[in-house]
Amino acid sequence: MDPAAPHTELDVVILGAGMSGLCMAIQLQKAGFMDFVIVEKSAGIGGTWWDNRYPGAQVDVPAPAYSFSFAPNADWTHRFADAPEIQRYQQRLAQAHGLPAQMRLGRAITQARFDAGAGRWRLLLDNGERLSARFFVCSTGALNRARWPDIPGLADFQGRLLHSARWPTATNLAGLRVGVIGTGSTAAQLVPALAPAVAHLSVFQRTANWVMPRVDRRYGRLDRWLTGWAPYARFTRWAWAGVLECSRRGFDEGTWTRRFMQAAAASHLKRQVADPTLREALVPPYPLGCKRIIFSNDYYPALARPQTELVTAGIKRATARGLLTADGREHPLDALVCATGFDTTHPLAETRIEGLGGQRLADAWRDGPAAYLGITVPRFPNFFLMLGPNTATGHTSTLLYIEPQVQHAIACMQRVQREGRRWIAVKADVAAAQDAAQQQRLAGSVWSQCRSWYRAENGRIVAIWPGFTRDYVRAVRRPDPAAYALG
Repeated sequence: MDPAAPHTELDVVILGAGMSGLCMAIQLQKAGFMDFVIVEKSAGIGGTWWDNRYPGAQVDVPAPAYSFSFAPNADWTHRFADAPEIQRYQQRLAQAHGLPAQMRLGRAITQARFDAGAGRWRLLLDNGERLSARFFVCSTGALNRARWPDIPGLADFQGRLLHSARWPTATNLAGLRVGVIGTGSTAAQLVPALAPAVAHLSVFQRTANWVMPRVDRRYGRLDRWLTGWAPYARFTRWAWAGVLECSRRGFDEGTWTRRFMQAAAASHLKRQVADPTLREALVPPYPLGCKRIIFSNDYYPALARPQTELVTAGIKRATARGLLTADGREHPLDALVCATGFDTTHPLAETRIEGLGGQRLADAWRDGPAAYLGITVPRFPNFFLMLGPNTATGHTSTLLYIEPQVQHAIACMQRVQREGRRWIAVKADVAAAQDAAQQQRLAGSVWSQCRSWYRAENGRIVAIWPGFTRDYVRAVRRPDPAAYALG
């Protein structure tokens, strides 16, 4: 990339127009950083809620906790909001703050290189446009690169091949023989939506998951009127955040919360699945919390429908007509849906990012992604991650993590400006010490006891935060000046 080539000069470039990107942009405005752009590879805003348009897509935490503290939403129709509602909330936020004019939609950043002499990031877009920014914020999170299953012969399948995170609009599978690979949170929403309409539904399960009842209800006029009153909206968000935080204790062995959740899940399975053979196949073989818990009232009933079959034999390979399982049976399919989630171990792999001395982020993350408090990476100055490594949560809303991350990043930017410096970067020894302590906590946790998207292939836990939300907020909200070097 030629630094002398014509380029647009900016204060901040934000990669990604999902929840964290919108929050960053709004808070930058409040902090007086008006010269920024948001670069988004999709044709519209929404991030994961743009990508995940499959039937039945919903958030799995109560909606009051899935809105920002500075922007309560009085328009939720249910306690657990569906994907279109969430996207409408994001669109209203963007419009209210004039963000569409500062977006480059349908564009991807292919290269980003830090120019230490100038203290600026030089960025190249896929249309040839060049940007130069003092600060570079990656707000893509971990759930943005769809992961296809590693099944021999998948390219030979001649039916419709779909991924839940790349769902085509106006897709109609009614009357077809449909297979679904995966039984995680996405499948638990997708399967009930598909089951009533298809001719036959084959659900291919590698591992049964813990399923809890979903305490959902429809919001009426009184709820929406009350939410329009700011004190009530703040209280409701705080109350639900507190309830979710209590559920975090369910991940710790020996707690009464854990025993209660285990009993509730067992009762839910027994109540909803009458067939003892099917019920036995749905008992999870790993400790509660090791994978993300599913909250659903219609997943088990969908599996018990006469046209639905739960397939527990391993998939051997794909054929032109369907899937061949390890028991020698071929399952004929007209369409195959891969509800196999995202590649969380290679984030930002589509962008070549170079820090000091030409250090590539991909090389720094060769053994798995790592960042100081999930936000900053040694030798990558003026570079901030939103929902970066080890900031996922298995019990609460990601928005409770996004807001303090944004505050942390902006405080770092303000320090650079205030002290008249070119750049700021976390010290390598500080980042290493924090990561070592974090991995030590995770090594003895429930998340080390099974295979999940929280872990890399080498066993390193790269996604989950080991503690409570309050611990993270306390650690992140105000940057420790001693943790950072300035240049």
